[in-house]
Amino acid sequence: MENIGSIAITALITLLVTLVAGLALEYFRRIKPKLKYSVKESIPIDLDGKKVGANIIEISNPSSKSVKDIVLKLRAKSVEIKNGGINTITGLDYEVVDGDDTLEVTIPFLKFKDYLSITAILESQHYIPNKPEVTIRSPDNFKLIEDRGGNDKISSSTFGAGFLSASVAAATVALVLVFNVALNRTEQGTNLSLAAAAVGLPNLAKYYISNNKIHYYNQGPVVYALAKSSNEPSEIAKYGDFLEKTLTIAPRINSRSESALQFFIAKIRELEGKQSLADKWLEESKSSEEDEYNQLVEYFKP
Repeated sequence: MENIGSIAITALITLLVTLVAGLALEYFRRIKPKLKYSVKESIPIDLDGKKVGANIIEISNPSSKSVKDIVLKLRAKSVEIKNGGINTITGLDYEVVDGDDTLEVTIPFLKFKDYLSITAILESQHYIPNKPEVTIRSPDNFKLIEDRGGNDKISSSTFGAGFLSASVAAATVALVLVFNVALNRTEQGTNLSLAAAAVGLPNLAKYYISNNKIHYYNQGPVVYALAKSSNEPSEIAKYGDFLEKTLTIAPRINSRSESALQFFIAKIRELEGKQSLADKWLEESKSSEEDEYNQLVEYFKP
């Protein structure tokens, strides 16, 4: 009887181990890799007779499994979409293809903690949405997670072996143009980002769109320092164009900040060897706020 009891116990334990091992194997087999995305919205503004907005779309892999052959597609019907700059980890392969109203990024694979973000500039004569439509697809079986600033949401769509797509809902509002002084910092960052994108400075555009603690006044010396350290004449000119563009789209800039930006436009034009243009901007600076102008002249005496 003891032998029969031992055999029964051994058989039971073996059965339990087999069941647990099978369940564990099935569990790990069914674990899908994940992709996380976020979209930062913007409210369009008028710029050079057009409606313009800028969004940052980021995709990352928070799971231990890689996802291959990813296609990130941005679309806004009847709206031009431009690549305002890519930010990613060093060495990540990707390709950007522009269409009439689409922007498509293909990524061979994303490994654990890999990410890519793209600044999309939307332009139209009449109307643009606060964000483009976003579609993410891959032949791999994966879960798509929407990042809402700490509240992640798994997409209700399941991505199978074929090329399937998911329409992305709006993410947390990150850029808001407002009409009161208390929230003026966010508006300043938005306007600076759009000015940087308009003149072809994508790194500056990305910095400003991601930063809501920005003041117009401080950008003059910062941009002048960047221009002074550059050895590329075309880049130096862009920094001056950037400050000029900022002045054209800043609806409520105070006279002190206006004077400072005009002063540093003059300093950048001096770097270009355009002294007559620099003198014109110095006069503008003095006219906007003479005390500020005199103080800056004192600081920048040879």
